[in-house]
Amino acid sequence: MSLFKARDWWSTVLGEKEEFDQGCLCLADVDNTGNGQDKVIVGSFMGYLRIFNPHPVKTGDGAQAEDLLLEVHLRDPILQVEVGKFVSGTEMLHLAVLHSRKLCVYSVSGSLGNVEHGTQYQIKLMYEHNLQRTACNMTYGSFGGVKGRDLICIQSMDGMLMVFEQESYAFGRFLPGSLLPGPLAYSSRTDSFITVSSCRQVESYKYQVLAFATDADKRQETEQQKLGSGKRLVVDWTLNIGEQALDICIVSFNQSASSIFVLGERNFFCLKDNGQIRFMKKLDCSPSCFLPYCSVSEGTINTLIGNHNNMLHVYQDVTLKWATQLPHIPVAVRVGCLHDLKGVIVTLSDDGHLQCSYLGTDPSLFQAPKVESRELNYDELDIELKELQKIIKDVNKSQGVWPMTEREDDLKVSAMVSPNFDSVSVEVLTITLNLPTFFKKTFSVLSIEIILIQMNNTDPTRFLLKVQ
Repeated sequence: MSLFKARDWWSTVLGEKEEFDQGCLCLADVDNTGNGQDKVIVGSFMGYLRIFNPHPVKTGDGAQAEDLLLEVHLRDPILQVEVGKFVSGTEMLHLAVLHSRKLCVYSVSGSLGNVEHGTQYQIKLMYEHNLQRTACNMTYGSFGGVKGRDLICIQSMDGMLMVFEQESYAFGRFLPGSLLPGPLAYSSRTDSFITVSSCRQVESYKYQVLAFATDADKRQETEQQKLGSGKRLVVDWTLNIGEQALDICIVSFNQSASSIFVLGERNFFCLKDNGQIRFMKKLDCSPSCFLPYCSVSEGTINTLIGNHNNMLHVYQDVTLKWATQLPHIPVAVRVGCLHDLKGVIVTLSDDGHLQCSYLGTDPSLFQAPKVESRELNYDELDIELKELQKIIKDVNKSQGVWPMTEREDDLKVSAMVSPNFDSVSVEVLTITLNLPTFFKKTFSVLSIEIILIQMNNTDPTRFLLKVQ
């Protein structure tokens, strides 16, 4: 067992032949219990929505039946799940589920059962939006500085940003020069949307600029725009990173300023609010997911990065602090508080391996046996050593390296062979061997090959003799 394997706290396998991606995992108190305990929400491309509340009897146990709070088939593929204040008139948390052509917001609640089955969970559809374009991903936040509620922004496959103010559709804007959609994140500090374009540039767009730009449904060329039709959508700042981005995450902790983290195909970048690079790190392995999760010292940020070598690396800025092995390749990683255990790392693979683990090492259970201690008598040891040296010296003088053999024990071989051999006849060869004592003691079987040349034939005749 590797010393640096991730300690398995709870794990399970979801469904059969289902597929998952980085947006399919979310951790939050979705049922609004208020006790600070997170639930694990997982959606799949097959349309299954599952909510787990892991609480193993002992560390390393698999999922029990009561760990699955809710499983429902929504039919449409689930691209992303998020939890926020998405319903007007209340600040309670609700679940937003993004499908390819639809956005649904649900409330999750549990009712105490009348029998021993425990609490029964159910979801209720609050509202839904049918999308005119195929969705790619979404982000949410307090757009425009609103308080007490979260707005949702969905990016379509053709590069359009659609903003929803909870139950109503606000506006839609096309990103200039968009070819392929990239990861999308919202920065509440600057009230901006951060994405990576197909030109491999990190781009920032102000929400106010998006709100007052030309409507996407009435988009016209610049020379044809009228003064009253709106303004042209202009990017706030750009940064060329030279590679495609896998994910974007924006974090802000008390000990450090707001930072924009961009995970590329070979590097990960930390940017300031104005787009300047704070630091970057070249990765040794191809990354699959990442998560900046906390700051343990002033001015630094810790980042979890999973790669395709089944490893999870912990970086403090650009310094590798820990490396742990996972049983699968993670496509999504989150950190939460589960069953009064803070800092649980939740990872999800593309084929449905869901694992809750923590970092640590196994204690060494091996204890060296106690050696029997006794006092040494150095005088006796010297006498014994001199006697042994004398015995070795006498043996070397009398016998040498090889034992001496007498002359009469020399090897003698005599053979009688008829000079006239028939081509098909077989001649019995009688050989008398006198083996020396040394050969008798050393070899149990001795093979001797004798080549005899016939008198009337130039071809040699070979005999292989085995002597016992």
